[in-house]
Amino acid sequence: MARKKAKAETVDRKAQIASAFGEIEQSKIFLDKRTESAAVKMDIADLLKDIIQKQLRKDYDPEVEANIFINPERGDFEVYILKKIVDEVDLETIEISIDEIRRIDDSLEVGDYYEEGPIRLEDYLSRKSIQIIKQSVQKKVRDLERQVVYEECLERVGEVVAGEVYQVRPHEVIFSYNTTKDHRVELVLPKSEMMKKDNPRRNPRMKLYVKRIEREKVKVRQEDGTVVEKEKPDGGMKVIVSRVDDRFLYKLFESEVPEILDGLIVIKGISRVPGERAKVAVESTSSRIDPVGASVGYRGKRIQSIVKELNNENIDVIYYTDEPQIFIARALQPAKIDPMTVHADMKTHKARVMLKPDQIKYAIGKNGNNIHLAERLTGYEIDVYRDVIDKSLEDPNDIDIIEFREEFGDDMIYQLLDAGLDTAKKVIAAGAEDIEQALIGPPRNEEIPVFSKGRKPSRPRERKLSDDEKRYWKKIAENIYRTVKDQFNEADLQDMTEEALPDEPEETQDAEGSGDEVQ
Repeated sequence: MARKKAKAETVDRKAQIASAFGEIEQSKIFLDKRTESAAVKMDIADLLKDIIQKQLRKDYDPEVEANIFINPERGDFEVYILKKIVDEVDLETIEISIDEIRRIDDSLEVGDYYEEGPIRLEDYLSRKSIQIIKQSVQKKVRDLERQVVYEECLERVGEVVAGEVYQVRPHEVIFSYNTTKDHRVELVLPKSEMMKKDNPRRNPRMKLYVKRIEREKVKVRQEDGTVVEKEKPDGGMKVIVSRVDDRFLYKLFESEVPEILDGLIVIKGISRVPGERAKVAVESTSSRIDPVGASVGYRGKRIQSIVKELNNENIDVIYYTDEPQIFIARALQPAKIDPMTVHADMKTHKARVMLKPDQIKYAIGKNGNNIHLAERLTGYEIDVYRDVIDKSLEDPNDIDIIEFREEFGDDMIYQLLDAGLDTAKKVIAAGAEDIEQALIGPPRNEEIPVFSKGRKPSRPRERKLSDDEKRYWKKIAENIYRTVKDQFNEADLQDMTEEALPDEPEETQDAEGSGDEVQ
């Protein structure tokens, strides 16, 4: 009974090693290319030869030589021990006498080598060595699989893929993606690469831009004693994807607008605030094609699909031109600007734009997004100024609120302009409370998403400011009021007060006068 069990174990040990070749044949990554599978099998065969030779020298004899014949297609192999033919045998493990050889093969002479075998590995190697051989072959297969998957993912860098949400973590979202060879890969979307309005739970399938691939790193000590991190060639990989990268928007345009892929339309520049606003400059290589019209599509169908994918991100598609004045005027849309009012310095890359008072807030945009995107798109630092047509109506002692951009920031300047506080005197007349209200803006609704099954999403409710937020905005408003007020002396402030209440003294006098008449 014990002998049958030992024999079964012997068969199993060799079968375990031979089965590695079967694993190669059944591996998904090699199903498409038979030549690639054959090449991989040859690599495994070379590895198997080396590892068997190494283990024989460890367990059998340090100087032993072996011939190993492998049939990669069947996964079968045979091992022969090379023994040197001598007159007298000193080492039976690697030598054989000439007398014994004469009974086997009379063509061999002293000094030749005789192949003894095929041997049973169980008679020459320990169980541990056989296990090492098996694990080495399996590890080689796994390494090759990872390498093939890595190379395939490397080809996807810079492309857009569709992934399904696999796991939502506090700082990242894991997506599942199947390669062209049906191999499953995990895509990592960090929180920093995610748009604010992205909701993986509500949209389980999303388009993602493959940004880079990170391999597992190990610390290596250099000759000078310094320790550096290097990627492990056979280490695990992490595929980093993004939805905020500018190239993501470029690839979406490329997929929706065939003329871009064909080279008839060229995207000259992209700048975006992910999820809020984007500007795309396009140029046509053919006089018969309108680049903006083709990019937007009939009735806006092409641009609408892109906007929907980006959670209703506003996208401005503008004509590109080499003339900086015209390009800057177009980049500041939706503000209506005459290119003649744009003064651009091509050496310093700075531009001054004279705007009508009612167009300044559109040029700056909410949170300063519009002017910041225009600057990134054109490469110019843009300063905007009020252009008053009738100078007689302008107060020479007043100051445009736009001149406080550096102190307050574009987002607050926009809020003040939107509330009609476009000059310093208007800001002072409004007071700190009205400034605070202008900065906070109208009440906003807050939608509370519900992910539980069987429950309907609750209705949007008005977002209320916390006490800390109220104190913050009050402090900001008081600072703005104080900063603007410091630009005027006491006499100017007194004049402002009198101008704000021009009729009060007359009403008081009339009241006093009527009182005297009554007496």
